[in-house]
Amino acid sequence: MKRNLTFLMSLIVGLLCWSNVTLKAQQEPSFMTHSAKVQADGTIDLTINVSLEAGWYMYSPELIPNGPMPFTLSLTPSANYEVVDGIQAQNTPREKFDAGFGLQVKIFEGQAVLFQKIRPLTDEAFVIEATVSYQTCNGEECLTAEHDVNFQIKASKQTAAAPVQTKKTDKGSDQSLWMFLLIAFAAGLGGVVTPCVFPMIPMTVSFFIGDGSQKGGPIKGLIFGLSVTLIYTALGLIVSLFQSTAATDALGTHWIPNLLFALLFLVFAISFLGAFEITLPTGLANKADRQADKGGYFAAFFVALAMVIVSFSCTGPFVGSILAAAVVDGVALKPILGMAVFGLAFSLPFVLFSFFPSVMRKMPRSGGWLNVVKVVFAFVMLAFAMKFLYNVDAYFGWGIITRAGFIAVWMVLFLLLGLYFLGKIRTHHDSPVESIGWGRLVSAIACFVFALYLMTGLFGAPLKTLSGMLPPQDETTQYLSVAAPSAEKAEATASGYRSLPSVNNLDDAFQQAQASGKKVFLYFKSHTCSVCKVMESTILNTPEILDILAKDYVIANLYVDDKTPDAEHKTLGRKLRKYQTEQFGVASQPLYVVTDAHGKPLKEPVGNSSLEEFKAFLQ
Repeated sequence: MKRNLTFLMSLIVGLLCWSNVTLKAQQEPSFMTHSAKVQADGTIDLTINVSLEAGWYMYSPELIPNGPMPFTLSLTPSANYEVVDGIQAQNTPREKFDAGFGLQVKIFEGQAVLFQKIRPLTDEAFVIEATVSYQTCNGEECLTAEHDVNFQIKASKQTAAAPVQTKKTDKGSDQSLWMFLLIAFAAGLGGVVTPCVFPMIPMTVSFFIGDGSQKGGPIKGLIFGLSVTLIYTALGLIVSLFQSTAATDALGTHWIPNLLFALLFLVFAISFLGAFEITLPTGLANKADRQADKGGYFAAFFVALAMVIVSFSCTGPFVGSILAAAVVDGVALKPILGMAVFGLAFSLPFVLFSFFPSVMRKMPRSGGWLNVVKVVFAFVMLAFAMKFLYNVDAYFGWGIITRAGFIAVWMVLFLLLGLYFLGKIRTHHDSPVESIGWGRLVSAIACFVFALYLMTGLFGAPLKTLSGMLPPQDETTQYLSVAAPSAEKAEATASGYRSLPSVNNLDDAFQQAQASGKKVFLYFKSHTCSVCKVMESTILNTPEILDILAKDYVIANLYVDDKTPDAEHKTLGRKLRKYQTEQFGVASQPLYVVTDAHGKPLKEPVGNSSLEEFKAFLQ
């Protein structure tokens, strides 16, 4: 049973890691605000503030010939003002080599603050209509963002209105919420099998059942479970009351909260490794214990309160992680829902045992396996601390924590964890490992396999399942299949792909397919998408893929940044972006879709893929 629980804990930890990655991957990667501020010399700074999710980056305003899409702020001409100089950046972008373009480019990570200075030519209030365009990428996919914004300029040099927030609608928000609640539930169950909580189960349940009779036990157990849930829900409510969109945006991208989260995880990890114990003031627990000693149904609440307090040293990391994920996502109800589900899962075993106390006899006794649980959590928290430290590095643009360095640290952590499962390394509070059961062996193998998977990222593998956690691809981890092509070579291969007959709009594609009896290959891309160019030069331009496309498909190259005027959507690119998002639920590029002649998808769309995956997709 101990071995089974060790294996179960490994599965829970894996679920937590995987769920966090999935949750991040489903969120839109950028959040934008804009404002106008009057300066002392009478000029006005039109400021755009873009906050970026970890792992994503945005190109700078510098226009590079044959390069990526730069950040642009296009102002509608007016007699009310004149433009002063060009667009400026308050924070300094960093340079990286972009394999798709074969060029050195400048990018922002974490946050980009850019402003355009204007000089008003009238004392009257007026409005400046503008369009903000930029592109975000993460080495696996790219997103083209285009927002219409209005700057409200007040009369007589008064300070402009407060910043206006513009955020793209989250795709898959329902799935994201359910995944978040799954994380919270798994965290609640994980908190039960920690050294602070597990040994207290028999003592707590004995309070419910008294002398062994069932009378009143289930009711006390239900009151206990409801009380624990309400206490954690109240904590989530407090966080939610102090939450605002600007605050949650700062929590996700600003260096101060990310540094605090990193330090918090490091402190808990060191504590779990046995260096010291973290406890809340003992007076809180003593007061709750005195109330619980009075007995009765009402006392079940104070038992629950005492349990929450004394278990803090072990449940703190779970609670902190859930609240951090909730507030960073920016949904006001998430802290409340997350803590409610966490409390429900945390109290569920106690409630069940109050109904079936005889089941406790089959539980494993407290012992050394609880130390294993603590050490496993310590290694996982060290891995997450690395993520928050990278966010700090990305905010300042230092470039100290590279993708290769990040992956290397994670590799070492999981290799050490695998050796720990095998008993090759021990902490001072561990007992010697006399034999290795199947639970430890399977857990060790899982750690080693994961470390090998991470190693492929050092040689350029995209590591798609971890893209929400890892830094974007840079010159430290170039694709092995792309030998840093020059701009001329990249353009030649792209031209070779485009030499196949193709159209650039949906109506022509479907009409040709109806006339020829072929399927339709929809390729959503942009002229400045780095990942699209890599796919074209390494996958789409191979003879076997070209043969399939030429034989079976009508090709539609759909540029989501096409500036061709469109009456309804202003540009054809906007129309195509709207169609892509509404029809397929994906806003990023590249996106490949195969449909019949009437636009009905024949299978799930795909994005960045290997040659084998893409060939199977077309076939």
